[in-house]
Amino acid sequence: MGLKDEIKKDTKELKQDEELLIKVFKLEKFFNKYKKLIIVGVVLLIAIFIGYNTYSYFQTQKLIKTNNALDTLLKNPNNKEALKILKENKNLYNLYLLTQGKFNQITSKELKAIKAYELAMKKGTKEALEAYLLNPDYKILKNPVRLALMRIYLKEHNRQKAKTLYSEIDPNSKFKELGLYLLHYGIVK
Repeated sequence: MGLKDEIKKDTKELKQDEELLIKVFKLEKFFNKYKKLIIVGVVLLIAIFIGYNTYSYFQTQKLIKTNNALDTLLKNPNNKEALKILKENKNLYNLYLLTQGKFNQITSKELKAIKAYELAMKKGTKEALEAYLLNPDYKILKNPVRLALMRIYLKEHNRQKAKTLYSEIDPNSKFKELGLYLLHYGIVK
């Protein structure tokens, strides 16, 4: 290697070092210019992180507390303190009311629909099942009710009404296949 090559190599290294120093100085200048904003941003991110974790912790503790209150109430329905705690969690309180048969006090639409479904299926009459289907508040469990009604209509030899109910069953539902069997074979006991 010649002297010229060494000089070129050293010059190239010096240029790289110079570019690195320039970048470091620019970064330092940028940091000094925006130091307060950068520090505020980092502190804000840390505060958000701590706040979120604290909130999650307290929500979890509240959920544990209400779950324990539900367990206590299921063992002893007269425990007033547990009832007061349970009322803090609307969903669990509604579930408790359902287990106690206090249907009229339930505020959850889904639980009301489940209880109404249970009552309609227990009655098993055409009127009770149709009342469930026609109630706009009940948005769940319509397909099994349609299937039960199809069975009733097939017993009455009203195949047209059974077909109409079959067409209303959700296409992706397992009840669609059962409805097809009912229509096809006319299985009625």
